Amino acid sequence: MTKIPKCFYIILVVTFLIVISTSCTSQAKPYVVIYDDTNQTNQKVTLRFVSSWGGVDAKADTLQQILDSFMKENPNIKVINESLYGEDFLPKIKTDFVSGNDPDVFGIWPGSDIEALIKANKVADLTEVLKEDKLWKDSFKKDMWSYTTYNNRIYGLPLEIIYEGLFVNRGLFELYNAKIPTTYDELKQAIKIFKENDVIPIAYNSTAEGSYLYQNMAAILGGADEIQKPIKDGKISKSYLTAMNYMKELYNIGAFPQDCFTISSQDRDALFLNKKAAMIVQGSWFMGRISEEDNQNGMVDIVPFPYISGGKAEKKSMIYGLGNGVFYMSQMASSDPAKREASIKLLKALTSKKSAALFAEQTGMYSNVDLTGYNIHYGKLVKSGEELLGDSKNLIGPPDSFIDRNIWDNIITNFPYVLREKYSPEDVWGQAVSEWTYSNSN
Repeated sequence: MTKIPKCFYIILVVTFLIVISTSCTSQAKPYVVIYDDTNQTNQKVTLRFVSSWGGVDAKADTLQQILDSFMKENPNIKVINESLYGEDFLPKIKTDFVSGNDPDVFGIWPGSDIEALIKANKVADLTEVLKEDKLWKDSFKKDMWSYTTYNNRIYGLPLEIIYEGLFVNRGLFELYNAKIPTTYDELKQAIKIFKENDVIPIAYNSTAEGSYLYQNMAAILGGADEIQKPIKDGKISKSYLTAMNYMKELYNIGAFPQDCFTISSQDRDALFLNKKAAMIVQGSWFMGRISEEDNQNGMVDIVPFPYISGGKAEKKSMIYGLGNGVFYMSQMASSDPAKREASIKLLKALTSKKSAALFAEQTGMYSNVDLTGYNIHYGKLVKSGEELLGDSKNLIGPPDSFIDRNIWDNIITNFPYVLREKYSPEDVWGQAVSEWTYSNSN
């Protein structure tokens, strides 16, 4: 078998693994009171904060507003926000930890990356901190602690619940008399109609964010059990291979932009937001980028990903879990008494009820913090998403949170070769899994 090209930053990934292994032996908005602590230290402390809520991310402005408010309330604490948008975030945070430039407080989704950092003793244990502040701990919904608990110890604070689905531009469907799809066959029929009318059917690109389409297919085909245990006996589960074949079929019938292998995630999203594409598979965090007009008049909607015949998940199933809004304190910050105190204050500010309400009000974020008593004015789209969750038959965790990130990056890098049929799904997955197994055995 011809050796498959690797991701351009493979050196970074290898270095990250070596370090981890070694370690194991627009306009200003008004201020709002987010967190008040009268016992402020007199010592000047600077904290570095990193998350994926930067750049054009829908939560970037609200995050900065909260950080500005926090610094105004705590004049002895300066927070440097180094958050980055999209695919730029993960390489940065890996580089920071590899180089010993550990952030003090950071946000990252559940998965292999945070687990590796925890195993390497790079992340502070927050169990006792939460025990000491029962009111704070009880403000989070209990069901989601399992996502941030490792060996019965809590490391992360689960602020943001996410779900994924098929976003549709209803105006385009109405204009061309296309049915919003509930099955895979109906999806193909809608693609045909939009192709005939020179409308891009699905805004897709071959990046980690673009893979949400593939992930939803795999989830429908495999169901929760197969997604949560994707590798058995050194082989990837069949649903991941079959989903790739469905992706090839969509590619061959012209479902994607002609330049889907080269466009950025921002350009991909813009195709849908500017109504040049009829559909996009995205997550609940995407709602914050929908215009107020489209949100209120229902011209953009979210529906369950179309059911695929023979899939193990029931109809109306959805990917569901925690997003990037899970916050941690580094062990390096925890080892410094002044930074530890300041970091805990920042964590409390980021996950306070007032912050959660602000994120919900301004971005439509689905909060894991109890907002009882807060009158949040959700848009029509957010309400539609919450109704979908209530009607969902199966809630399935995001596939990329159960697969080692190095494997996942390898797969995404080689997706163009699969869609062009230069490599088979078995080739790509087989090599990725074998390389991961080899690296773990050495």
